[in-house]
Formats: sequence, structure tokens, C-alpha cells
Amino acid sequence: MLLTYIPQSFRIEMLKTRNTAAFWLTVASAAFAPVLLCIGYLAKPQNFFMPAKAAISAWDLFAGRCWQINIALFLPFFIVLINSMVVNIEHRSNTWKYVFTQPFPKASVWLGKLLLIQALILLNFILFNLLILVAGFILSFINEKYGFGNQGPDLMMWLKATTKAYLATLAISGIHYWLATRIKNLIVPIGMALMGLVLATVLLQQKWEYIDWFPYAYTILSARLQPEGLLQKHEWISIGYFVVLNLIGYLDISRRNMG
Repeated sequence: MLLTYIPQSFRIEMLKTRNTAAFWLTVASAAFAPVLLCIGYLAKPQNFFMPAKAAISAWDLFAGRCWQINIALFLPFFIVLINSMVVNIEHRSNTWKYVFTQPFPKASVWLGKLLLIQALILLNFILFNLLILVAGFILSFINEKYGFGNQGPDLMMWLKATTKAYLATLAISGIHYWLATRIKNLIVPIGMALMGLVLATVLLQQKWEYIDWFPYAYTILSARLQPEGLLQKHEWISIGYFVVLNLIGYLDISRRNMG
């Protein structure tokens, strides 16, 4: 029964967000690092020319630089903002009570928003990787000395990195989706994310033994560590956080008076 309502709830949430900044935030966040690096390559090309027999391919080097910018500056904040912006539609128009009086199960409302948020996050990752490819092909066309023609991109490595990064974001997404239903102000979650990232950096530098349980460190951990196998311990924990926090968040919102 619930499954029959979820697609319609998802479409409703898409219609609600089409006139908001959520979609453009998704595109801008994905485009920033590839566009910035492409401009940097064009501005000072001599600094980025690759020797013919370099140990690393020009594609992997360019993609790695884009990932470093994205992980360090944008990804955690994008996750926080996209959760807040999708949920804030109901806060801003004061329509929570109206939403929950519609002939839909409350769970389908929660899942509709959740699926839209995850779809936007996945779209961000897809656009990010596509724009890295586009930027690389543009640079290769402009000057072959950049080295993009010497060796093709390792798409399987990119897929693995994207999968790991996405799983690492689930914990933060679970935290801030629940918080967004309780907090109307966008500044509070951004402040929490900033403090979380600063603390994560300090804890990583101190090699804290329980870092696998600190969600704001997960994107950095997934970008830095590459052990055997697909998933690391913190990525499994991230999935667990996501499931548990969404269950708690749904129980919380379904029992509250949202009027």
C-alpha cells in the first residue's frame, strides 16, 4: 500500500522545488571545481603541462584536484543546504499540517522528500563527474601538452570514488534531514556543519581512534583512504546512521503537532 503512494509523493516534491534554488544549487555546486580548475589551467598552462611518461595520468590528476576542492569546500555544505532547502518549503509556507492531512500515509510524505533530496545529491555527483570530463576534453582540444590525450580517464576508479563519497554523505544527510524538520533557520545547520568540519579536521590530525563514529569526517576519510575492498568501516556506519536517523526522524515528526 505504501509503495503505491511514494512515486506520487516524489512527483509532488519535485513540483514544489522546481521554482526554488535547490536545483540551481545542485548544478552550481557540481560545476564550481571543474570550472575553477579549467580556468586555472588556461590562465597558467605552463604550470599544468604533463610529461609524456608521467607516473599519473592527466585525467586522474585533474579529477583528483577537483575532488579535493569539492570535498574540502562544497560537498558537506551542499548536503546540509539541500536538506534544509527542500524541507524549508513547508516551514516557509507553514503547510506541514496541510501536508499531513492529505490522503497520503505520513510515511510517503517523509519518503517523498527523502528520495528527492537523495536524487538531487546523486544528480550533483553525476554532473560533477560529467563536467570533469567536459573540462578535460576542452583542455585537450586547446593544448595537447596538458596530457589528456596520453591516457584515458580511469572511469572505474571514478565510479568507486563517487560511490564511496555518496555513502559517506548519508550520515550527514540523515542528521540534517531530521534537524531540518525542527529548525526553520538555514544559518543554524550551516554553523553546525562548519563546526563539525573544523572538529573533524582537528580529530583527523590527532588521529583520534574513534573517528569512524564522527559523521562530519566521513567525506574526508573516504577521499583519503583507499584500502582493499569497496567499503570502509565508516561507510558502513554512515549507512547505519542514515537508516536509524530517518526512522527516528519519521517517528518524531509523525507524533508532533506540525501546525
